[in-house]
Amino acid sequence: MSRFVKNSMLGALAGGAIALASFLSSIAVARTLGVNETGSVAYVIWLVWMAAPFVDLGLSSAVGRFLPFLHGSGQSSVAADLDRNLSRRLVISVLIATICAGMMVWLYGHRSVAEFLSGGAAKGASMPLVVLMILLVVGQALTTYTYARLRGRQEFLMAARIAGVSLLLQVFAVIGGSLLFGITGALAGYAAGMLVPSVVCLSAMFGPASIDRTLSRRVTSFALYCWGANVTSAIVWSRIELFFLERYWGMDAVAMFAVALALTQLAVQGPMLLTSAVLASLAEKRGRDDLDGMREQFAAAVRLLAALVFPICFGTAAIVPELLPALFGDKFVAAVPAAMVLVSVAALSVLSTIATSLVQALERSDFVFVSSLCGAACALAAGFLLIPEFGVMGAASARVAIQMLMIGLGCWFVVQRLGFTIPVVAVLKLCAVALASAAAASVCIRIVGHPSSIPLAIAAGAAVYVIGLRVVNAVEPGDAAFLTNLTRSLPPALAEIAARLAAFISATKRNERMLPP
Repeated sequence: MSRFVKNSMLGALAGGAIALASFLSSIAVARTLGVNETGSVAYVIWLVWMAAPFVDLGLSSAVGRFLPFLHGSGQSSVAADLDRNLSRRLVISVLIATICAGMMVWLYGHRSVAEFLSGGAAKGASMPLVVLMILLVVGQALTTYTYARLRGRQEFLMAARIAGVSLLLQVFAVIGGSLLFGITGALAGYAAGMLVPSVVCLSAMFGPASIDRTLSRRVTSFALYCWGANVTSAIVWSRIELFFLERYWGMDAVAMFAVALALTQLAVQGPMLLTSAVLASLAEKRGRDDLDGMREQFAAAVRLLAALVFPICFGTAAIVPELLPALFGDKFVAAVPAAMVLVSVAALSVLSTIATSLVQALERSDFVFVSSLCGAACALAAGFLLIPEFGVMGAASARVAIQMLMIGLGCWFVVQRLGFTIPVVAVLKLCAVALASAAAASVCIRIVGHPSSIPLAIAAGAAVYVIGLRVVNAVEPGDAAFLTNLTRSLPPALAEIAARLAAFISATKRNERMLPP
């Protein structure tokens, strides 16, 4: 098995554990607390996600970009020194941010700060809430850096182990904390899930950490652009809509939108997890000046990701009317329309991650910053103009429109400025087959009209999709070979089934190539 395939699988396991921890925690909160309390927890977690990029300073992007680049160019000792150097920078940033947060609490009082930041979640527990929010921001910054560092060092097995332990800690702590202490206990559970990766990050800063000025300036410049891009991207790709929903519609609307986003994230995580090794691989090829290899891998990654994400997202949208209430409860049924809109378009946002990895591998984080700034301005405008009038559906529609704009800008830059080709025809074929698959699933849901129809809908959609791939010749022979190689890491029984499916969907193209001219 190639190293890229192995890293992709291990990266998928690590990312899967992280995503599963978040999703199971959201279900636990929704089931143990009320709608209003669920909105409060979602609002605080969103604040943490918004604040963490400020503390990160773009260092997680830098470590994920430059470590594989240096290893690929044969500078392993320099990479080790840079690793420790960036870890120390992050720890200094975390200390400064903690001191600033403490001064703000001292000046304005913990009750005022908690009420201002939490949107009303602080009721009788303002000081514990403030302390938890500070710990969550620090933990999120350290956790993000740890996983980026491990990907940069190609230590995907270690990342998977840490993510697995953190999954167990977070889910059980959130369940117990929610039952015993309500909102504060749920947030403490989220903090427990960040404990192990935070300790790993802190342990990485010891040892020699000196780097030459040229490399330092280069890394710092890249990190600063990524910092600006990450901060502005948090507005576009995170959950800025929660701020406006809380201000204009209340915590119930926040809960509905948060549940819709949680289900959307569940749908996209599976395919997206396989992209965890893409940036490291592209950066390593860049270190060897292998531009042809980068072009080939970029196109293949787009095709393979589209083949996975289109049927999953469209199919999930088809079964959302029964799936969402079954997971979160009937009290969240109002979130169904927004979830269907968000999950349908989420496929394109996942594909954009490949383009982002390419741009970062080529050290063009300046474009990511500028485009994110544009998207952030649009998100703020939509928050003031659409959400007050249309509520949850206005937030969902605005999110979709802005992300489509961002994706369009990214595609233009990749093609026109970087000179890479996007496999449009292959993507359109895959999209058409996935839509047919989703239609079959939707028919099953509408006919039966009960959660028991979900397995039948999934089976019908999967059958239509597999047959459709073969009929329209949507899978390239090279991609089929990659999928076959990927299946070898599965248990023998599953590997045999997966290998037969890969052979079936690519058989038509192989037969065409065997025909005489």
